[in-house]
Amino acid sequence: MFDLLGIALRGLLHRKKRSWLTIIGILIGITAVVALVSLGTSMQLAVKRSFEELGYDVMMILPGELGGGFGGPASFGASFEIDVDALSQVEGVGEIGLMYYASIYVKASENEGFLDALGVSENIFSFFKVEQAAGRRFAPGDRNAVILGVEVAEELGLEVGDTMEIEDRPFTVIGIYSADSRLDEDAILIPLATMQDILGTRGVSMVFVRAAPGYRVEEVAKRIEAFLYETRGRRDLSVQTMEEVHEVVQRALGILGAFLGGIAGIALLVGGIGVMNTMYTAVLERTREIGVMKAVGARNSQIMLVFLLESGLMGLMGGALGTGIGALLNFAAVAAAKAALGARVLEYGISWWLVLGVLGFSFLVGSLAGLLPARAAAKLDPVEALRYE
Repeated sequence: MFDLLGIALRGLLHRKKRSWLTIIGILIGITAVVALVSLGTSMQLAVKRSFEELGYDVMMILPGELGGGFGGPASFGASFEIDVDALSQVEGVGEIGLMYYASIYVKASENEGFLDALGVSENIFSFFKVEQAAGRRFAPGDRNAVILGVEVAEELGLEVGDTMEIEDRPFTVIGIYSADSRLDEDAILIPLATMQDILGTRGVSMVFVRAAPGYRVEEVAKRIEAFLYETRGRRDLSVQTMEEVHEVVQRALGILGAFLGGIAGIALLVGGIGVMNTMYTAVLERTREIGVMKAVGARNSQIMLVFLLESGLMGLMGGALGTGIGALLNFAAVAAAKAALGARVLEYGISWWLVLGVLGFSFLVGSLAGLLPARAAAKLDPVEALRYE
């Protein structure tokens, strides 16, 4: 077996340029597979972690028709009014968090313009992971207080204790949250009551509800839906559990991953055709050598195995290099996402199972691509092969 492997390696080294060109064909396909699959895995891991941090015992009340499913007619930023005190009396309802989204005018020193702002209830931080880089969170009685994302704070040149204007009102910066938080670091947070006062409304954009201990989330969600219909007389709000939202997002990512995987598979198929072409050429070039091997007693199965090993090794080498480049691309994508968006929006999606699977698959693709040329080599008549010039 080792002798046959040595012959296969010598065959590759004898045709260095052609072998490398063929390996590059496999490399491109494997790079595409690893990069795209790992990117899909990165997004799935990030989504999973986000929902786990928020908690699967949490539900969201959003604008949109009841029963319409996630992603219906609701638009982010639309507002609605809700009786929080009555909602808290629904059986199984635990903690309730409120949020209002708006784009508002801010001014700090020479900097001014519109920024995304979130009006939040004091307990919103129990629903979202927020890492304080400096200062504190909202406390009861805070009105003209603002918490900044670290990027906004840097752009505006503000620190804890500084003042800024929001819609021509003075606000004091009481805290800054870091890039590791689950809130956009480009946003600013102000108390919900203040946001409602600025906009002249009593509405909210989103309500977060945590199921009380001992209650099933699905049952509580149904009770909330019934409560909303009874109190409003219309189906203009929807209730979504984190499990439902997670399933929808994962399904969408799965479809995207399959599509990207198909594109990568086409690139890999092209690489396999390149291996087949190279191996057919190798059979023609080494016809006389095959005749000599048969003349000294080599069996057809051994001849075939030499060419299969040779094509498999090209596939394996392309797979190894492609895996390394694909992993580097995944690392670069995660780093770029973190630099651009400032938060851990992606996780590294490279696993040992992916690496081992891709290496085995690339060897298999190479071997299968060399199967027909190997059979052609094994079937050569030794006398005719020795005559071949």
